Formats: sequence, structure tokens, C-alpha cells
Amino acid sequence: MGELILCRQSIAANPYFIEDGALNVYSLEELSYYIAHNVYLLNAEFASKELCLWIGGELGARDLEKQLLDTLSNQAPLHIFIGQILNYSGYLTSVEIRDLLQAIASFENKSPTECQKMRADRLMEKDKIVDAIFEYEKMLDDPAVTHGPTAFEGDIWHNLGVAYGRLFFFGEASLCFEEAYKRNHKTQSLRSMLAALRCNKDQKHFDELVDKYFIPQDMVDEICEEVTMLSTLEEIHVFDEKIQKALATETGRSQVIGSILSSWKVDYNHLCRI
Repeated sequence: MGELILCRQSIAANPYFIEDGALNVYSLEELSYYIAHNVYLLNAEFASKELCLWIGGELGARDLEKQLLDTLSNQAPLHIFIGQILNYSGYLTSVEIRDLLQAIASFENKSPTECQKMRADRLMEKDKIVDAIFEYEKMLDDPAVTHGPTAFEGDIWHNLGVAYGRLFFFGEASLCFEEAYKRNHKTQSLRSMLAALRCNKDQKHFDELVDKYFIPQDMVDEICEEVTMLSTLEEIHVFDEKIQKALATETGRSQVIGSILSSWKVDYNHLCRI
């Protein structure tokens, strides 16, 4: 999992495989850690009989196994099932458990597509951009979405555009924002479409879409000014000066630019991690 987890209870000889996370867990603490960091990936399928039997058989927690099986047979909400695991393991504080259960309860009464969008949005918030893109694109292939409310589908297209933009794929982002605007008719999507094209330095397509959607000149000027302002921030000036100084000498060029590229690779790999 990438972090050290202190396990105070039994460790299983045979792990439990969490399919949605593509992850093996060996203890209740690891299971609690997964739940805490992937709350929006949880769904009704997580509360399975197989998990209950693994907890009882591999971890020896027969009392928890019985409790969870009773919860399943009573068809209790998912947050009840999760709460029993978290309270038993003792890995999280009572405040952390409360907040997690509130988050889970918040999407239990929503439709499957709404829950999926919430999970994708959460992945974006956690900088798991590639995972978020996968979720959004999967939703856009779902007939429940494509034949559902067009505004909802448009919002998915918009968020997909945001995800591509964060990876600097401004051309792809602009296409997504246009698809979003066709469906949700939101000014935010329209503005984002033009901003992405401006960032992509695609003036020809920019002008074509301004004419196509009859975008008023004051909005066009405002968007151009916003993008220009972003490119002239103090941080960018400082960075540019640093690069110019580094280019002045061979030693500086290799050291400074090498360091910057390494930093960019780390940041980009962080955003693209799965």
C-alpha cells in the first residue's frame, strides 16, 4: 500500500482480494486503511458473504463474522456493515469513523450512476486523474447515462475535460467541454472550452467555435485576459528567470534543468498513478 500499517490483530495466511482496488489485504487494519482511503469506491458488492467468511476463518474474528452475516441477512445499509468492521478493528478514531460513515451514507440513496460520478469526482480530488478519466469514460458508455438526463451527461463530459486539462491535454479537454456544453448548456463549460483552446494555442479552432456558438466579444476578451494573466503570474516570471540563468552556463544548464525535469516527472507520475 506504500505506507507502514501497524497491525495489532491477527494477520491472515491467505489474503482477501479486493477486486475494485486490485489489492490483497491481510488484516483488519489493512482493510480499514483501504476503506478510509477509497470510501467512494465502495459499493453494495463490497459487503459480501466471502468477506465475512474470510474475517472469521482467516483472522479468527468469529464474533465479527457472525455480526456481519446478520447484517447482510437483514439487508442493512452499507454504512452499517462498514461501521461494524471499523469499530471492531480500532484502526481509526471515532471521529474518523463518523466522517467516513456519513460519506458512505450520503451516496447510498442515490442512483448507481450518481454514485459512480461521486466516486469519479472523489478520485479527481485525490489526484488519481487517470483512474478518474477511466470512470468518466466508462459512464459515458453506459446507456443509463447516455439515455438519461442530458444535463447530467453534460456534467460528466465537463469533469472529463477538467481531468484531461490537468494532464495538459488541452485539445482533448476542449472537445470534452464542447460535448458538455451541447448537453448542459452551462456557461462554465462554454468558458472552459475556450480557455482550453487558448491554452492549446489553437486560434483557428478558437475563432471557429466563437462564431459557431455566437459567443459575445466581451466574454471572449475576458477569457483571453484570464489565460494571459495566468501566464504572467509572479511564480512564472521567477521560474523563467531561473531558467535563463541556468542556460547561461553549461553546469547550470545540466544541474538546474535536470532537477526541474525530475520534479516534473514526479508530479506527472503522481497525477497519472493508478
